[in-house]
Amino acid sequence: MMSSLSLRARSNLLSAMPKRFASSLSASKMQESNKQNKESIKMTKLDNGILVASLENSSPISRVAAVLNTGSRDESHAEQGSSHALRVFSNLATRNFSSFGITRNLDQIGAQLSISSTRENTTYLLESVRNNISRGVDILSEIVSRPELRHWEIDDAKSRLEFELEVYEQQPELKIVDMIHKASFKNSLSNSIYAPRFNVPNLKSELLSGFRQKNFTSNRLTLIGLGVDHDDLIRFADQFRLSTASSTRQAARFISSELREENLDDLVHVAIAAEGVGQSNKEALASAVASHAFGSVYNRIKYSNGASRLSRSVLQLAKESAGVTSFNVNYSDTGLFGFHLIGSTNDIGNLAKGLYQELSKVATSGFSNEEINRAKNSLKTSLANSLDSSQGFIEAFTKGHDHVNVEEVLKSVDAVQSNDVNAFVKRVASSKHSLAAIGNLSELPRLEELRV
Repeated sequence: MMSSLSLRARSNLLSAMPKRFASSLSASKMQESNKQNKESIKMTKLDNGILVASLENSSPISRVAAVLNTGSRDESHAEQGSSHALRVFSNLATRNFSSFGITRNLDQIGAQLSISSTRENTTYLLESVRNNISRGVDILSEIVSRPELRHWEIDDAKSRLEFELEVYEQQPELKIVDMIHKASFKNSLSNSIYAPRFNVPNLKSELLSGFRQKNFTSNRLTLIGLGVDHDDLIRFADQFRLSTASSTRQAARFISSELREENLDDLVHVAIAAEGVGQSNKEALASAVASHAFGSVYNRIKYSNGASRLSRSVLQLAKESAGVTSFNVNYSDTGLFGFHLIGSTNDIGNLAKGLYQELSKVATSGFSNEEINRAKNSLKTSLANSLDSSQGFIEAFTKGHDHVNVEEVLKSVDAVQSNDVNAFVKRVASSKHSLAAIGNLSELPRLEELRV
């Protein structure tokens, strides 16, 4: 792995996994956040379809993100793993730079380039001091627009892809994310953000070039600049020469199914989900509030079983250590709302039954106003914390420019009505469900048994 270039996969569902956060913001971050709030976002739609957006945050570091509205959901069956492969191979030679040249030039200007991908987006993020950002964009545009994808370099780099798969396969908390998507969707969103083993030999230059030609198009590119002059960013956009072809994204179709991976591991992971809502759906914020009301990562108390409703009602059924959290993922056209359970083989059956009992109880009686208010405060903290960082700001902007104004976002959360949240939970409880599980599943009932 090169010091100046980092590659990583992201999944929105992973936000449901426990994380440790700092107790307070640094003064520099608070100043950056305040300046972002005071400045207005400038946007320009170019004739070739590229959207250019900038925000002056007065930071000594300039950031330019090339965000392509494409990811693993846009892969056909034969193309599965293309997004993962392109992420791993992004440091290979381009038309004007060798692989060594990319690293050397980035190091010379002290720039950092990271590539991340989700099921719907691929983001190339360049970070540099202000007076070097132009030189950095020269390299960024080459990587995005003009990769050579030489077959001998791909053959040499596949060992890195294999290494990432080996790491992935040893982490059930990652695999359960892909499995619940596979169990929940018939197509599109069912694709993993990691390459399936069976298709790795087919991820060759011709296939990857075809995937790029079809999906890496100018009308799918958003160029976001933080600490960059808007006119400069428009000039930078001219360096991104992408296909002008237009393509349509296949709509996701939710299904109810069960996917179980049996092994001898006594620590069992179970994910249960129903169809959620898309990013622009009027229920999107209600679904987020509902997730925090049940108990998300932000409800955790260190060294305790947690203070969330799920923790209090479900974890008491376990004899050994266990964990439970809700998750809510909003994609462009649909979403997933569900729960993630971790427990021992002997406890997992009771935990799953207790989870369904609690879901049924909430669907019948609803959350109290006190619980809704507490959930709103939790959600506002998580949203504000995310927007406080440049990475979070960029991710929010890809969902729509109305997602990045902190004050407006917090007002929208406050406007969510309790009736809307409880109505959403009632719909989730009565709708079709999917289940994914990994571990020793001898004590885990089937999905139809849990719903009795």
